[in-house]
Amino acid sequence: MYKHLIGLLCSILLSVVLATPGSALDLGRRGLLGITATPLPAGAGSIGPGVLAARVIAGSPAAQAGVVSGDVVVSVDGTPLAAVDDFLREVRVHRAGDTIRVELRRAGQSLTLAITLGAVPFETASGVDFTYDAVTTPTGLRRTIMTTPQAPAAGRRPAVLLIGGIGSYSVDYSFDPDHDVAEPYRRLLTALTRRGFVTLRVEKSGVGDSEGPPAKEVDLEGELAGYVAGLRMLKQRPEVDPERVFILGHSIGSVEAPMAAARDPVRGIVVMQGVGTTWFEYELVNVRRQLQLEGLAPAAVADRMALKEWAMHRLLIEGQPRAALLAERPAAAAMIKYPASDAYLRQVAALNLPALWAPLDLPVLVVYGNADFITGEADSRAILQNINSVHPGRGELRIIDHMDHYLTDAADQATSFKAPRAWDLTPARHPAYQTAIESVVGDWLVAQAGHSG
Repeated sequence: MYKHLIGLLCSILLSVVLATPGSALDLGRRGLLGITATPLPAGAGSIGPGVLAARVIAGSPAAQAGVVSGDVVVSVDGTPLAAVDDFLREVRVHRAGDTIRVELRRAGQSLTLAITLGAVPFETASGVDFTYDAVTTPTGLRRTIMTTPQAPAAGRRPAVLLIGGIGSYSVDYSFDPDHDVAEPYRRLLTALTRRGFVTLRVEKSGVGDSEGPPAKEVDLEGELAGYVAGLRMLKQRPEVDPERVFILGHSIGSVEAPMAAARDPVRGIVVMQGVGTTWFEYELVNVRRQLQLEGLAPAAVADRMALKEWAMHRLLIEGQPRAALLAERPAAAAMIKYPASDAYLRQVAALNLPALWAPLDLPVLVVYGNADFITGEADSRAILQNINSVHPGRGELRIIDHMDHYLTDAADQATSFKAPRAWDLTPARHPAYQTAIESVVGDWLVAQAGHSG
């Protein structure tokens, strides 16, 4: 989408269970270097390739090896770095215990360090047990993270599967507690766990510990495969009541949630900040809204919208690759900058979104925060109509004041649009998590879960 959230990680080790080491599902732990990389400042590229070590996490392997904030990372294992994606790709292929060679440039001098990667810590929270496991998909194992209340239960528990938004981000919030405020998913799922629910997250392909190609190269069906596998695993857990399993879908998760439920039935669905029209229509309305929030004059908005329509038709209808579009009209770059593959976008665009709800006769809570600039209230009302037109009374809409697309607090759409989002911001600059989402979603789930039959 036009603006995107880049996710973070957080916490330290307390109560964590792993898949049996040496088993088919033992993914191991990804390596931790401890460098936040950003593009070089304007003009800095003239002195050679590389990315900026904008932040070095205290106590990390990079810090212990002598890397400091402001260093330029020139190469990893001899591979030159032209972009941040290059840096991430070279580091993420390694597991804890691997040693990599990092070439740096500091004050005009070159130095090369051999750094042994640590293990990314496991996520923790008071009163919550974590189970790190994996599910099998056609393109490899996907990491799963399950939370369970530590408080004793009278019987099997209700459960929730999270299907998050578009993009290549981790849902394993495993280190750097200073950035705690930046993890709305983690905070919401922790709150639900403390109310008695088991929750499950599935890492996307090639993200975190997961195997497979990078998430941005996977199509919609490939991404959905991980969620469906997670849903089936959740139902098979001995602590979970398979008749009381729910899906919580956010953003594009509002599209994937009914698709997953059609393949494996659930008790109910919650969708937050979702899309209910056609994808093509949604994109046009979304971009117009953001251009207006940017303050462009009407004539400039009209010009940009004409370019957006051209790019969308070529990409989604005619099926032309993005590279061909950019070669023909470079100005269209911002209009087709998605953190997803061309195939993924075309599959979403081909869906009849209202029809996804037709086979699902189940309760659905539609949640909309009225400070969201990425979707509008009309999108959520469209989802509600899609549900209630075929299953009267099964859908319910709740509007949360001052909540934006990222489940954080904002006075209105304009405030959210202008808010800083970079993951390495200090906590004081991050928008605050909107805690109202916890009671809205939690109360509804508790009421719908009832008691085990």
